[in-house]
Amino acid sequence: MVSLPVCGAFVGRAAEVAALQDAYRDPAVRTVLVAGEAGIGKSRLVAEFTTRVGAQTVVLRGRCPEFGAKGVPFAPFVAVMRALLRDQGVDGLAALLPVAQPALARWLPELAARSGAAETGTDPIRLFGEILTVLEQLASVRPVVVILEDLHWADDASLELLAFLMANLAQRDLLLVGTYRPADSEPLRRLVAGWRRDPGVRLLTPAPLTKHEVGRQLAALLGREPEPGTIARVFERSKGIPLYVEALGPAPEDTPADLSELLLGYLSDLPGHTGSVLRLAAVAGSPIRHTLLEGATDLAEDALADALHQLVYQQLLVATDTGYEFRHTLIRDAVYHDLLPARRKHLHAKLSQVLASERDAGRSSELAYHAYAAGDLPLALEAAWHAAADAENAGAHGDQVRHLDRVLELWDRTPDAASRVDADRLGVLEAIVAACHRGGVIERGIAAADEALAAIDATAEPERAARLHHYRAGLRNQSSSGGEDDLLAALALLPADRPTVLRGEVLAELAAARVFSGDSAAAESDARAAVDVAEQLGNRAPAARAYAYLGLATADRPEAMAHFERAHAAATAARDPGTLLTVVLWESALLVASGANEAAIAAIQQGLRAAHATYRFVEAGPILLVKWAQALTALGRWNEALDLIDESLTERLPPLSTAALLLCHAEIMLARGAADAAATSTKTAQPLLGDRRWARKYQIQLHAVQSEIAHAAGHPQRAAEIGAATLAADDLAAHHHEAWALAATVARTRCATMVLDAVTERLPVTTAVDAAHRNTCRAVRSGRPADWTAAVSSWRALRQPYELARSLLESGEAELATGDRSAARTALRTVLELAGELQAPPLRERAEQLADRAGILLDEPTDRAPVAQRPSTAGLTPRELDALRLVATGASNRQIAAELFISANTAGVHVSRILTKLGAATRTEAAAIARDRGLLVAGG
Repeated sequence: MVSLPVCGAFVGRAAEVAALQDAYRDPAVRTVLVAGEAGIGKSRLVAEFTTRVGAQTVVLRGRCPEFGAKGVPFAPFVAVMRALLRDQGVDGLAALLPVAQPALARWLPELAARSGAAETGTDPIRLFGEILTVLEQLASVRPVVVILEDLHWADDASLELLAFLMANLAQRDLLLVGTYRPADSEPLRRLVAGWRRDPGVRLLTPAPLTKHEVGRQLAALLGREPEPGTIARVFERSKGIPLYVEALGPAPEDTPADLSELLLGYLSDLPGHTGSVLRLAAVAGSPIRHTLLEGATDLAEDALADALHQLVYQQLLVATDTGYEFRHTLIRDAVYHDLLPARRKHLHAKLSQVLASERDAGRSSELAYHAYAAGDLPLALEAAWHAAADAENAGAHGDQVRHLDRVLELWDRTPDAASRVDADRLGVLEAIVAACHRGGVIERGIAAADEALAAIDATAEPERAARLHHYRAGLRNQSSSGGEDDLLAALALLPADRPTVLRGEVLAELAAARVFSGDSAAAESDARAAVDVAEQLGNRAPAARAYAYLGLATADRPEAMAHFERAHAAATAARDPGTLLTVVLWESALLVASGANEAAIAAIQQGLRAAHATYRFVEAGPILLVKWAQALTALGRWNEALDLIDESLTERLPPLSTAALLLCHAEIMLARGAADAAATSTKTAQPLLGDRRWARKYQIQLHAVQSEIAHAAGHPQRAAEIGAATLAADDLAAHHHEAWALAATVARTRCATMVLDAVTERLPVTTAVDAAHRNTCRAVRSGRPADWTAAVSSWRALRQPYELARSLLESGEAELATGDRSAARTALRTVLELAGELQAPPLRERAEQLADRAGILLDEPTDRAPVAQRPSTAGLTPRELDALRLVATGASNRQIAAELFISANTAGVHVSRILTKLGAATRTEAAAIARDRGLLVAGG
């Protein structure tokens, strides 16, 4: 009997192994993705790499099953966590995750028995965060490599979890390695296209073997040097694919038409029982549970064991802890496709019968796959319905939609379908719409909602129809097409005298839509109604959101902050971190717009802590970082703002957040006289904003900065034209905060008075910042000292030193025009002081030029204290010193990030730079060096 040839020697791939080892040693690399066609040697390459990582390294493996994309939620990660459980034991795993009722217990019954069963309806982000915590905690004591094979078969939920881990991993000595076939997964290809830009991700694409390497592989297979002609023939036929070389090696003259035929040639003389087990295994798919084979075969236990032993011996199957895997999926594919259709259906039927008798939780998707392939449509429909429920419980909404679509496909082909799933067809459509709404599956969700609304009798079932309108509104909002019409339709179907959760949600979302469209009066009415419903029902999370929207709707009144205080209290009582983040996001936006920047920073830091605690930094962090940078910029804390911007721009931020930070950078650099740097930032920001409607306020801000740059370059007419074109738009009322800032910029050009007068007459004034800009416009228009005094008072009250200095400068000029040299001198002296604090040379130069023209002497203070000599910092920046002090306490990267309000990745970058600058190999060594050099004292 001939075994499938296997080359024991590892041939070629030196560069690829070296690249994997480099990635393993590089703390900045979190993930390596190995891409290549079937048989190229991806798994062999990764296996070789794992033999070189050292005995202390924990290697955890998970493989995506072949029918995984059809709905086995989290399959490779369940395997990884079970491998970790075997390595650490249940007590060791619980020590890595010291929480009660962990979401991870849903996967691991042993952990549920130890720490309590998972709560129902657990937020998927909590599960993701627990997996991240376990891996990072383990990596803090031992290096960890997680291998994820065959990601082209990964289900949607696994891809979401993979993306989460790649975005959030921050622990050194933790590396993800994935293998995939680029041609076999469109969802994965789309993700990889984005990951290519991530410096923490490396992509490897092993090339086919060279002719020389094919010769070395043949020599290892044959145990002797092959003839030159043989090498040439095998190289030509195999095209350098290692698996094909192995199959061709023993008989290079007898070359079949394709690889499948060649592989099947090695199986032709298998004994009957052994061949039947191999065919059953091929139909089961890889990996294969032993218990499933045992239940589906007609062989006695000993005969089955003999057959499996023979298959493993002949290198066709590989034994695992729970069953078997094909040594290569191409072998499985060859065997499966060689089966006659009737035989294939028969084996699928046997497997589905075993799975139906087991009825294990989590096996429904496997049963649905085999029952469908067997042609047992009633069983396939029932199993798909149960698989959808399993996917919903796991938070795998994309998989849930796929299973529900299968139910719809089988509905008209299955007798009594409604009785089999205890739902009518409209109910299945409703379930699809709800799953799409929760999982962000937009196009399919809208299509299903359209079909459901066309089928429903809204008069007979108004609440059911209202719920569908509500879901479609959410889906349309996610697609940027707007859902206000659906919200109004839903509200019209719900009785006003009966408070329900649905009515409250519709009112709250309608309030939000109207806030952002600029209809504050209607938004306030809807928000108050939403608050009433939520309070009557005692629903704290909806109440928190409703109070937040009420705060936004009443932003021009003092009561707004009281509404946000109630929103905070309700979110805290609800113990819902997602709702708390929503409240903080809108509160910080309101506080920054109203000029309460110190309060905004306090709220932002609270939000960043919550984002870290709930693993939502990637989701919520960018918006909060933008608001923080805007607040620091307004307060004149420019060095802090620049540090924050530099840190944040090292992250992979959404385009809108990146653009907003670049605009803050441009404002500061222009004020400090670096016009070229400001122009570069605005040019980079412009394409990120595009002409998208939701970026409108930042587009207005961009035009304000561009106008300032043109004015600073000595082109006031061009500056006025840039601003006037934007001020002529008809949507300024919805973005009046940004419009007032632009109006003040245009006013200073003294070149567009007619446009400016028309705009300032119709722009609403809802905050103290709006009023300060209006006062500035009036002062520029009139030139009267009294008007400039009003502008100065406004900016001083807001504690915005740059705008205060600019107003004082023009106030001094106005005072000189009326002959009040003393008032002018006082104003210009203050400008000098502010310019020094802000490090803004253009302000200082303008003040000095004005004083020189007027013959005013601006005496410098002579009693300045001598500048204290700064202690040595070993080249560390202030931010790195802060991180070093936390390193010395034993804080992890994630703890450092939470304390410094930065991302965990940025914290990791700081730690790496600290180690490099101090010449330390470990965090412990760095802490010791810092103590010796006195670097741990604050201010040192």
